[in-house]
Amino acid sequence: MPSELVTTVLPLVGVALGAAGSFAAQYLVTRETKKQASRAAQAALRAERKEAILAFLDVCQRVERAAEHRFQNDNAFVEGSPELTHEMRFRQKCLDLVAGRHLGGTALDFTDCLTAAAYGRVPAGKDVWTFIKEGRTPFMEAAKAELGIVAD
Repeated sequence: MPSELVTTVLPLVGVALGAAGSFAAQYLVTRETKKQASRAAQAALRAERKEAILAFLDVCQRVERAAEHRFQNDNAFVEGSPELTHEMRFRQKCLDLVAGRHLGGTALDFTDCLTAAAYGRVPAGKDVWTFIKEGRTPFMEAAKAELGIVAD
């Protein structure tokens, strides 16, 4: 009787151990696959945010150049300023689609600052560079935070 018991029970124990091992391995593989998918989605979102930030900064740089030109030329209107400010507003809205609330708010503030500078509405007693920097600095800090870049 004991030998029959051993020959019956040992294979069943082997099957149970094999099944448990298979389930454990499948669980670990599934968990790792989910982590990889999550990391890939986070990387894609970060890349999308970075692209939107860079596109916004590109047009901001052109608006800033127009504002500087206006400031240096006795507040004379700079041809193309309306098109530049409209493109900047568009890029700011694109950034709003992929960015967090804080970055979106600082982008809007920076857009308002640059628009004012481009149309010659720099506050009295300030130069255009100081005025623009006051709008740019909070945006840049928020953009770095959004991208996970540790500030110095």
